[in-house]
Amino acid sequence: MRRKSSKYSSRRYDSTKPTMRHIGELLPRVLQDIGRLYQDRPDLVLASWPNVIGPKLAPMTKAESFQEGVLWVRVMNSTLYSLLNQNDKPRLIKNLRDRFPGTMIKTIVFRMG
Repeated sequence: MRRKSSKYSSRRYDSTKPTMRHIGELLPRVLQDIGRLYQDRPDLVLASWPNVIGPKLAPMTKAESFQEGVLWVRVMNSTLYSLLNQNDKPRLIKNLRDRFPGTMIKTIVFRMG
C-alpha cells in the first residue's frame, strides 16, 4: 500500500480527482467580485461618462459627482440641459445601468454651468 507524502497531502484534495473547474462554476463569482469593485469605486462611473454621453456631447458636459445612486452632471447651455433632461435621460440611465450592473444608479441630475 502506498502512503501519501505529507508534503502534498491536503484535507480537501483527493489525488484521484481532477483539480480543474468548469468556467460555469467560476464565472458567477468573478462577475460578482467585479460588481463589488464597481460599487466601491464611484470614480469609475464618473470616468465612463464621456463614453456614455458620446463624443459629440462629451466636451459640453462634465460628470461632477456620483453619490447615493445619483450622478450629478454639469452642462454648458440651457438648450443642451433641456434636451438631455427631457429626451435623453432614460437612455443615459439605461446605458449606465448596463455598464455597471452591480451599482445602484437611481437618476441623473443635470446642472447649468
